[in-house]
Amino acid sequence: MTRHSYWITLVFSLLQLAGCGETNVSWKEDVQLSSGEMIVVRRTAKTKAFGEIAGPGGWENKGMTVEIVMPTLKDKPPIWDFPFVPLLFDRDSQTNQWFMVSTFYSCESWYELGRPKLPYVEYRLRDGQWVSQPLSVGLIGKPANMLTTIRSGGEPDHTIATKAAIESDPAIGTSYRKIVANWATSC
Repeated sequence: MTRHSYWITLVFSLLQLAGCGETNVSWKEDVQLSSGEMIVVRRTAKTKAFGEIAGPGGWENKGMTVEIVMPTLKDKPPIWDFPFVPLLFDRDSQTNQWFMVSTFYSCESWYELGRPKLPYVEYRLRDGQWVSQPLSVGLIGKPANMLTTIRSGGEPDHTIATKAAIESDPAIGTSYRKIVANWATSC
């Protein structure tokens, strides 16, 4: 191997490793609660790129976070940090308890959850901690208020209008746009 070809091979190998490593992407997002109240959250997606050289690629979700950054709230919940995709972030209208309904992108995540009938995990804020529980039946049919289609290259900050434009794409599955009562999987 010549010195020139050694350097080309080394650079090419490093570029491959850089493209397939773990990374974080973050953005801010406006969220409208069921009460009509508007909040701004900071979201982070922990990702790992995958794909073929010069072929199709994508990313694997390694976890996401949600943190309220505006307005300043007395009852601000701690950062939500789990390996799922936030779908609905709100407060219970009867108890005022914060909750998050999340979903997943991969079969592996569904398997790890024990293959639930519906593709959701609900978290409730209890004693300052996010605690998972079975999906509350009263949430079925509720629309998503969080961006669920995250691009591997990252996201710009989003308003309600920019999220609505993205989520109106008919190619996005119904289970990512609202909490469905019936779901079939190809896993």
